[in-house]
Amino acid sequence: MIATYTLAVRDPDTESLGIITASNFLAVGALVPWINARAGLVVSQSFANPDAAGSALESLRDGRSPEQALDDFLIADDLAAVRQVGIMNSAGETHLYTGANCTPEMESVTGDNFFVLGNMLIAGTAEAVAAAYSKARHDGLEMGTAMIKAMLAGQQHGGDKRGKLAAAMIIKRPHGGYLGGSDTVVDLRVDAAARPLAELRDLYSVFKLYNPQLFDFQMLELAQLTAADLRVIDDLLLQLSPDSPVTLEQPEAVAALLEKHNLAKNFDAKKLQVSSLLLSEATGFLRLTAL
Repeated sequence: MIATYTLAVRDPDTESLGIITASNFLAVGALVPWINARAGLVVSQSFANPDAAGSALESLRDGRSPEQALDDFLIADDLAAVRQVGIMNSAGETHLYTGANCTPEMESVTGDNFFVLGNMLIAGTAEAVAAAYSKARHDGLEMGTAMIKAMLAGQQHGGDKRGKLAAAMIIKRPHGGYLGGSDTVVDLRVDAAARPLAELRDLYSVFKLYNPQLFDFQMLELAQLTAADLRVIDDLLLQLSPDSPVTLEQPEAVAALLEKHNLAKNFDAKKLQVSSLLLSEATGFLRLTAL
């Protein structure tokens, strides 16, 4: 049984589909989230059925509706009463199903290009996730950041009533992956940890720093940074090179160090500028990479 709460979303502006899930179940990301960037997404939880999730994605790819894809998911299924399934096609049409014998609290919420689905929850968790996601998007947060913020709000409300163990986030869009060679933009998993959503948030911070070209950011003059900003950068440089310290007074050395760690796009040695992402996400990077 996979007692879980999950947020599934669509961004029509970027043609992106995303799923983020959290549970007190080992490696939840291996079983619950399924996305075809050109067809839609499937969430399969409670008694998850990966084979049926794959079949439902095939149904969406063949042009069948989410309702028809759910029928394909549940066909001749002896465990239908304990399944919990959410399906969204690439147009944002959604169909949700919760079997009568799933463990309470069972909750589902549908919103504008998103849904939340959960079982074995503290009551009100799904609404907390939905409200936080809607607000985050209204406030202008990009999709992945809004997804994580929403799930943390659900966790704060109560989340899986057994506790925390694992979390995962997948985002796909056509040709949106590494060097355009795949549809997978983000595929991050925390299979077992004391604070899985917090660790997932930090992983996403590292992803942003590795891939700043995927995000809106500004290049900031070093001379305009606050003392607190400069301390963050100093801490990052020290953690990256503790035995041979490098400082901002050595811009070429800083550039070489950041390039070595796949962070080069966040610093311009000639213009003496850093990316705003380096300031906003460095703390997550530091937490995740601390010895």
